[in-house]
Amino acid sequence: MEYGLIGEHLGHSFSKQIHSGLGNDRYILREVPRDRVDEFFETREFSGINVTIPYKKTALAACDEVSDLAKRAQAVNCVVNRGGRLYGENTDCAGILATLEHAGIDVRDKTVLVLGRGGAATAVQAVIESLGGRPVTVYRKQAEGCVLPEQAARMYPDAAVVINATPAGMHPDVESQALDLSGFDQLEFVFDLVYNPLKTRLLLQAGSLGIPHDNGLRMLVTQAVRAHEIFFDVQVPDAITEQVLADLVRQRRNIVLIGMSSCGKSTLGKRLAQTLGLSFTDLDAEIEAAAGLSIPEIFRQEQEAGFRRRETEAARQAGLDTGQVIACGGGIIERPENLDLLHRNGIILWLKRDPALMVHEDADRPMLKQGFDSLYGRRAPVYASWADLTVTNDGSLQEGLEAVCRALGLQVDGPASSG
Repeated sequence: MEYGLIGEHLGHSFSKQIHSGLGNDRYILREVPRDRVDEFFETREFSGINVTIPYKKTALAACDEVSDLAKRAQAVNCVVNRGGRLYGENTDCAGILATLEHAGIDVRDKTVLVLGRGGAATAVQAVIESLGGRPVTVYRKQAEGCVLPEQAARMYPDAAVVINATPAGMHPDVESQALDLSGFDQLEFVFDLVYNPLKTRLLLQAGSLGIPHDNGLRMLVTQAVRAHEIFFDVQVPDAITEQVLADLVRQRRNIVLIGMSSCGKSTLGKRLAQTLGLSFTDLDAEIEAAAGLSIPEIFRQEQEAGFRRRETEAARQAGLDTGQVIACGGGIIERPENLDLLHRNGIILWLKRDPALMVHEDADRPMLKQGFDSLYGRRAPVYASWADLTVTNDGSLQEGLEAVCRALGLQVDGPASSG
């Protein structure tokens, strides 16, 4: 191989996509078994590689020369072959630094809680120390130099930043969380190195508490950019980095449409998915397929409570997938837990329509029997509180599509646009 990524398991890596976006189409993914990794480094048959779990320390030992930051991080994730000599760098550190800088966070003389004590945590600590911060290791077990999660708020009430460097919250273990943030009142920023899902439980809690936060995607892209610069001795413009990051977010993010029945979620959602090259998921259709019953039949046999349980399960499953437009039933907001399920990988958009333009009675929509006006009056404030974006959809399908794309910061030129 000439350029690429090595690791033990690379099934969900975005590295090839990112490096292709940087102009390196020779970048490949190569899984190397543990019993062959020493041989791989000894033969040195590559120009430049990235290294991921579990070989970062192996790479450190294999290099003839490593940067000071890589020494402090005790790991190498980028190796370049310079005339047969291997030079090692830790570009994860550049990604961590870029995330903090983008958020406008200055950690100098501040307490930073670093969750975990593995290789990623060591890199985080190296960066925080280099910036003059005070890193504190928070670990789930009793260990020398570490603080238990349940003790952290009491011992460090002045903590300004929390950085999760553990796998807690990563798919499929999405319900786990390494630290409860409710005991801290001086937090300026929460950073989770996990990016699948886009928002872990830790980040969802940060959002609910009004704390600025970010996931690990910017770190992922920045470390790849820095590796590309080392491979080819070039400087990548910031605009290219931002474009690669935006493309990755756009491909992974779900666009979740909420609003009253007949506001246009399904019709516009299908067109939006087609325009943006995303898949389309209709939650009501998913519920019917799983139950083998129509929605009116579910209401008759299981009442509303049974339907809502099924709806939450459908939201849970859809929320774990990525790169889709999701059209929700009008009552998705009836269960508060659905918000986090859909927010994990999604941006929530309220498709708002003039009540006079919506269907007020429909035998296939059981909840409308309660009376449209009272139902809308109760639901509208909840839609507003859930929504990241609100778009009025009172015109044609094309006008609605263009309004949604504008709200998302995307361009659409016409019905066949690829966005």
